[in-house]
Amino acid sequence: MKENKKKFVIIDAMALAYKGYYAFISRPLMTSKGEPTSAVYGFVSQLLKIIEDTKPDYIAVAFDSKEKTFRHEKYENYKSSREEMPEDMIQQLNRIKEIIEAFRIPIYILPGYEADDLIGTAVKKAAKEGFLCYAITPDKDFIQLVSENIKLIKPGKTTDEIITIDEEKVREEYGFEPKQMIDFLALVGDSSDDIPGVAGIGPKTALPLIQKFKTLENIYKNLDKIDKQSIANKLIESKENAFLSKELATINTNVPFEINFEEAKFQKPDLEKLLKIFGELEFKTFVSRIKKIFSDEVSEIQTIPAEIKPSTNENIQVYDKTKVKYHLITSEDDAKKLANTLSSSDLFVFDTETDSLNTFEANLAGCSFATKPKEAWFVAINPHKETGGLFYANLSERLPVDRFIKIFKPIFENKKIKKVCQNGKYDIGILRKYGINVENFYFDTMLASYVIDPDQKHGMDELSEKYLNYKPIPLLELIGSKKTPEKIFEVEAERLAEYSCEDADITFRLYKILDEILKKEGLDKVAYEIEFPLVPVLEDMERTGVKIDTKILQDFSKDLQILLDNYSNEIYRLAGEKFNINSTQQLQKILFEKLKLPETSKTKTGFSTDARALESLKGTHPIIDIIMDYRQVSKLKSTYTDALPDLINPQTGRIHTTYNQTAASTGRLSSNDPNLQNIPIRSELGKEIRRAFIPHDKNFVILSADYSQIELRIMASICGDETLISAFKNGEDIHRRTAALVFKVNPEEVTPDMRRKAKEVNFGILYGLGPFGLKTRLGISQSHAKEIFENYFNSFKKVKQFMEDSIRKAQQKGYAETLMGRRRYLRNINSKNKVVRQFEERVAINMPVQGTAADMIKLAMIKIYNELKKRKAQTKMILQVHDELVFDAHKNEVDELKFVIKDLMENALPLNIPVVVDIGIGDNWLDAH
Repeated sequence: MKENKKKFVIIDAMALAYKGYYAFISRPLMTSKGEPTSAVYGFVSQLLKIIEDTKPDYIAVAFDSKEKTFRHEKYENYKSSREEMPEDMIQQLNRIKEIIEAFRIPIYILPGYEADDLIGTAVKKAAKEGFLCYAITPDKDFIQLVSENIKLIKPGKTTDEIITIDEEKVREEYGFEPKQMIDFLALVGDSSDDIPGVAGIGPKTALPLIQKFKTLENIYKNLDKIDKQSIANKLIESKENAFLSKELATINTNVPFEINFEEAKFQKPDLEKLLKIFGELEFKTFVSRIKKIFSDEVSEIQTIPAEIKPSTNENIQVYDKTKVKYHLITSEDDAKKLANTLSSSDLFVFDTETDSLNTFEANLAGCSFATKPKEAWFVAINPHKETGGLFYANLSERLPVDRFIKIFKPIFENKKIKKVCQNGKYDIGILRKYGINVENFYFDTMLASYVIDPDQKHGMDELSEKYLNYKPIPLLELIGSKKTPEKIFEVEAERLAEYSCEDADITFRLYKILDEILKKEGLDKVAYEIEFPLVPVLEDMERTGVKIDTKILQDFSKDLQILLDNYSNEIYRLAGEKFNINSTQQLQKILFEKLKLPETSKTKTGFSTDARALESLKGTHPIIDIIMDYRQVSKLKSTYTDALPDLINPQTGRIHTTYNQTAASTGRLSSNDPNLQNIPIRSELGKEIRRAFIPHDKNFVILSADYSQIELRIMASICGDETLISAFKNGEDIHRRTAALVFKVNPEEVTPDMRRKAKEVNFGILYGLGPFGLKTRLGISQSHAKEIFENYFNSFKKVKQFMEDSIRKAQQKGYAETLMGRRRYLRNINSKNKVVRQFEERVAINMPVQGTAADMIKLAMIKIYNELKKRKAQTKMILQVHDELVFDAHKNEVDELKFVIKDLMENALPLNIPVVVDIGIGDNWLDAH
């Protein structure tokens, strides 16, 4: 490749914007006036990095159009699982466009086309004209266009990291030529774009097929030459999806739009305009980079708006061994001296170093301790016992793990000594693997940060820079360019000691600062009574796990497949022919051309067949209900029955989800790997998934304890509405009572349809549901929906007052809070932007209710865990899902414990009205629920 070639760079703007937005998702950036800036900041940071690294001669930016593309019309489910753009990102796109214009970079956008197609067309033309091209996009489907003159640049994990991919890298990473990426995606699909691929064929199966037969067409011409008949059968069954997927994955390089490369010539920006925007956005860190890039114009950037003068972050502190006392411990004698020091302390910080993020697999490489600022000790550990032989030659000088356990176990298990950590659930889990139970876990700096402001970043590095003006040693300096924890044992003990001691030292210093903030802000109750005590509870639940009956899932999966086949045959019968049910175009022809059903919203190739469109067609033809059932069953099968068995830990035979305390701003827990919060409960088929969750032993049963209508009860208690309170105190059916009032009939005259509508209003009120939303959900007229709401607020006057008061208080304070004092800051509650403001107004109404419900169940979990521990019960709490707790309960204990659990939950956080918990017991979760 000739070095003198002109370089053409083209950027997928939305990809960079989303990258920036989610890089700061746990601590969104915004100006002092409340304007969100995460996406803008991330975009500018990456744009400058791209300019610095590629030094372009020509540069352009492409945006997706708002209109649906030919891919949506070919396949209704294309990108269907993608969430809608976050509201606080929408307004940032105009800012990004302003900045692009200030950089004098042309913007390419064309209705009905994706940015990928515009980029593909541009680089093909540029390469043909002799340019060296760089396409900036994270989409792996673009790899198909990589060639001698076209390179792909992917945004990295941070906003200032980029990764260049050329032909050689594609061959190295994927094992095939760049153009074969289309055929590869045709087989494996692409979950990010909802491209289906061939069911049952993953990357490991697809790669040898691509390497042997080169193209999808050639694979299908040679089905008889495929070694495994099962693979051939899968290909035969999914042939239509395979070729549809190839079409969807193919980038259009012939988009009809004019490209004038002279307009894309890289030039100095409109500095005055750019600096004005940076001033409004309060960006302080980009001026020096712009000066460096446009050094010839440096004289033009002498007068910098005061609000964007570079911060004095040059004074940020870094590790200096002369200012701290960090000690490396490798001998047993020194370890015992340290243990004596810790045993005489009231409180100490500890931090573990391991070779894995999985607490079941991780080996302990060391543990650091701190009892005061600027001094810490690191015990270097050989993960193999003294008698077990040394598998790492360079670890022979370290303390064998069994000696570490013997010396430090009494210290960790001393109930009088307070323990402090950053993300302590992980460290507690690591030590528990080695038979050490950490007692009196007192403070977690990560959780303290979350309580102070749930929307800020909670990582130790970010907290250190924010509160201590100190930048810690990066982990990557120790283990290389990638986060490969297993390399921890290759790090010299002295260097590892510096890193780990620094972690313990910083955590101690953060503890002092954050503890003071919690008390000053009145947030110590949430931290010390809820979040900190919950850590060992969640660790115990994660380690215990839950047993899954794989046979039930396999049998259910077969049943679902039979259902799918039956639905397919019934759809074919009603349609009068066979066709690809997943094909949008084929389904359009059946519904609107052949069956002549009422037209839905217009698309380029016909009329919509998405979920909302089908909902509007219900009752017009029997085929609609069957198609909707088909789609529901298909998703259930792929997401749950076929996926859950693969998540079973081979060591324990159970599923071990991970609970996240800092993910939801409301205080709710979330879970991942797997996400058990999303297990369906509304449909009868969805509920069947719960049948596979079983006790671990024949002497145990599943006990379910579920709060009844807890959010409605909390709202009633907070707002003090006499009608609501009376209904709950009298044990009435709240939805029937509401229906009677709203529809002005006697309770005994309430029909199921009336009750259903009242239920939607009762719960919808909490989430900002209005007449239009009710109209959509219930399929009623706007005027009817409006009348229902008017009658509701006339019947429950204090509910309306509660909503208005919640908004007013949030506007005055800048945050909404729970009964326990948990806060969620609403920085845009007074925004002039109606969309942004209304979103935060809904949060202001919901947070006191949903957040209080979160606090209540957490308090209940803590009390139940301590009670089970006190009783030395064999019963274990194994799941928390929404307002429900699930237990693996011993049969000899269940009769007594069901009353204990019910009592502790109902009295966890007393309200002005009765709290009701429904208890169920069964041989599986479904039977118990």
